Amino acid sequence: MSDQTRARPDLSVVIPVFNEEDNLQILYERLTSTLKDCGKTYEILFVEDGSTDASFDALKRLFEGDAAVRVIRFARNFGQQMAISAGFQHASGNAVVLLDADLQVAPEEIAKVVDKLREGYDIVYGVRTHRIDPLLRRVGSWCMSHLLYRITGIDVPDSATGFTALDRRFVESINLFNDKSKYLSGLFAWLSYGRYGEVPVAHAARRAGKSKYTLPQLIALGLNFICNFTMMPLRFAFYVGWVFALPSGAALLWLAATRLLGFEGADNDTWLIVLAIAFFAGVQLVSIGILGEYLGRVYREVREQPPFVVREVLDHEKSGAGD
Repeated sequence: MSDQTRARPDLSVVIPVFNEEDNLQILYERLTSTLKDCGKTYEILFVEDGSTDASFDALKRLFEGDAAVRVIRFARNFGQQMAISAGFQHASGNAVVLLDADLQVAPEEIAKVVDKLREGYDIVYGVRTHRIDPLLRRVGSWCMSHLLYRITGIDVPDSATGFTALDRRFVESINLFNDKSKYLSGLFAWLSYGRYGEVPVAHAARRAGKSKYTLPQLIALGLNFICNFTMMPLRFAFYVGWVFALPSGAALLWLAATRLLGFEGADNDTWLIVLAIAFFAGVQLVSIGILGEYLGRVYREVREQPPFVVREVLDHEKSGAGD
């Protein structure tokens, strides 16, 4: 049975999982207790992102004991952004809640974001009232958010967590994007045009394990954001080219004119050569920038490599249908 024909639950909870075996059981118990108290029909989608620990075994046990649990298993590690994307593509609920497996945001907060979503928002962020992260991580996150805003003009709330509620139509819009280098927080902000809801949520320390994002990975996410939402990197060569070409070209003309007119001190061949090199280097950079602009547009159109590969899907309805 396809995700389009299955009975649509009120709520889908998407949880990306990478090396979280110590958190999964307690997360599941707290989450299911909360969902039952909400009185809504629901499904829980765990996306196992190529874990090297026993996370998949733990998820398989949860699946075998609960018909509301579905598990998507990747062929290898493709990263959290791709895991979330896979969860969105398989989610069938009228609303979708994105929840991390680290328990830094309590599952009990779900009712808050879902209730806020009913006010007509496409997306609602859980916003940290007090962030429990190392100082360097907090400062780096703040700087990155403001830098990306300056470059792209897209405002991604720095205080927002990965805890988010999304309307069905908004998720379907997200699913139209098949980039293999996604930055979903940026995509959320771009699609919502700044019209989003916020709900304060408590932010706790990790119960077990450690953060899966290293500094290089966070920088890579920022680069994905820039490259996906602006042509600025390609235009950089164009701008730098003009910075070199215009002043060096003017100086080159001045030196050539003074030499032709026979002014004293105008016979410095070294400066003439340096300025000529700078001028032509600037022209070359301008040309490369223009070519890069066109190549970037073509590159965006021709990328067809799948962003992730699913190894298997544990689904009670498909199993029951003999798939």
